[in-house]
Amino acid sequence: MRLRPGSLPWLVAHDLTLNWRRFMEMFARLSPLATWAVLACGAVVLHLVAWPVAIWLVALLNEGSAAGTSMVAVLVFSVLAWMVAQGLLGTSRTLQERGSGDLLFSSPLSVRIVLASRAAATAASSLGSVGLLVLPVANVAVLLDGPAWLAAYPALFALCLIGTSVGLAAAIGLFAKLEARRARAYAQMCAALAGGAFLIGAQVVAVLPEGLRTAITDRVAGSKAAALLDVALLGWLCVLAVIVFAASVLLLGDSFLQASLRAAGGTAGSENARFGQRRRSRFGAGLGRTLRRKEWLLLRRDHSVFAQLALQIVYTVPLAVVLLRGVDNIPVALAIAPAIVVIAAQITASLAWITVSGEDAPELIAAAPVLRQRVEFAKVTAIGLPVLIVLALPLAGLALLSLYVAVMVALFAVAASISTALLNLWHPMPGNRRGMLRRHSQSKIMALLEHLMAMLWAIAIVLAVVGSSWALLPIGVANVVLFCCSPSRIKLSRPARISPAKPAPQLR
Repeated sequence: MRLRPGSLPWLVAHDLTLNWRRFMEMFARLSPLATWAVLACGAVVLHLVAWPVAIWLVALLNEGSAAGTSMVAVLVFSVLAWMVAQGLLGTSRTLQERGSGDLLFSSPLSVRIVLASRAAATAASSLGSVGLLVLPVANVAVLLDGPAWLAAYPALFALCLIGTSVGLAAAIGLFAKLEARRARAYAQMCAALAGGAFLIGAQVVAVLPEGLRTAITDRVAGSKAAALLDVALLGWLCVLAVIVFAASVLLLGDSFLQASLRAAGGTAGSENARFGQRRRSRFGAGLGRTLRRKEWLLLRRDHSVFAQLALQIVYTVPLAVVLLRGVDNIPVALAIAPAIVVIAAQITASLAWITVSGEDAPELIAAAPVLRQRVEFAKVTAIGLPVLIVLALPLAGLALLSLYVAVMVALFAVAASISTALLNLWHPMPGNRRGMLRRHSQSKIMALLEHLMAMLWAIAIVLAVVGSSWALLPIGVANVVLFCCSPSRIKLSRPARISPAKPAPQLR
């Protein structure tokens, strides 16, 4: 059956086809038969991995305890948070897309139809990403406990529509009120917080006092959110999801057009005027000061960097919660200490990569009549201020708990920061600064070394705070790793001696 051109099903089919092509591009080097064989093997592996998870979840629910229903509620809200984050990012990319977006807006199609098709494509993409993890567990649970687990399919569909609608409204609101670059950065940051907020919230609930945690668990277990296997509830949930999705498309149509035009509109004039009003810097300020000022100015302009750093911090915070849960009677200061050290190491590694490997004009700086060591020293020292700003608040809070632990954490955080900065200085991986989170795709060894350094210094701070002499062991291992990774020979940037060229033979 051929779809009518310009209709909503026609546009949805077109967007889904584009999504499918992007997915299949990952297997571009394989033949069609090999591609389908890889997909089939991947599906089998996912179901095998999901088998023990399904056994544990089915046993937990069959016990009839509050823990089982609370776990289902945790999964539901986690999936919903992930859907909101995916909807926010997907809508942000749609608003910034200029190729097909300009073509669709210049066509006689309704803006709401365009918005509905793009939102449906975003929802389908989110459904696929979450379905790879959730649906294999549901399929295995069907074999173990009966067909009632097929309710995961409509539940996931409903959560996908609701989460996409919330993300759609949030993204349009950001782009309608803010400048495009800031809106993009805030969208990434909000998506990171939405994806990790519920994980952190669930961990925080786990470390609450026993009485309060039991009250919360019983409250969640008795709520309707935990009754996912109720057919009537699932039906109403799907109806509600469709209504919310349709209402968001109808109400946000005009705002979507305005946000898209604002994302495409040039605000460079106001930016340039504001930049022109800024006092010019003097070249006589010194090499180091000039380079540091240049790096700070680039960081302040690039809002996406702060969003990516926030993403790293959000997914590092649960380390302290895991320690509080796993170790009985552990002081709060001792649980927070390794998390701060790990955050310092990761942020420093990212900023060091931006300043050294993500340089936008490497040829210009390399051609300058200055020593390379002075340039690299200035770039690395420019990292200190942003790292200090990030760590100032947690260190201040830690000092209120224990001044001794705060001082020790500050020292070990400096050591961890120097270690990861040196790794990126000695082994640069050139790339675009916007791909900070994807820099490890160039070298898996560097990724392992950075994480190893962070974990060694985190273990060392824990042992040092408790007064154990075993803290010298991870410190020694970290220094040995640094020594092994250092350049075999450091060449000073001296003028190269050019040997006189040999005279060319004359033809007779």
